[in-house]
Amino acid sequence: MSGLLESGIELMMIGMGTVFSFLTLLVFTTRAMSWAVLKLGFATTPSQTNIGHGQAAGAGGQGVNTQQHVAAIAVALDTHLSTKNK
Repeated sequence: MSGLLESGIELMMIGMGTVFSFLTLLVFTTRAMSWAVLKLGFATTPSQTNIGHGQAAGAGGQGVNTQQHVAAIAVALDTHLSTKNK
């Protein structure tokens, strides 16, 4: 019986070690890629990004709602609610 328990613990340690190794490798690879992108100049600055019509770059990246957006949302909600009640 103790041989079975030892085998289970050994298998658990191998599995946990594999997962820990993979996650550690993933963290270092992600950091290296991030460093390479920033160092080599592939990252875009906020002024280079494509800001859609009626959106502002401030306030945490939230856009400004225009009257057209509000009207489109109102029509979508009305349509959704009218089909849901049928």
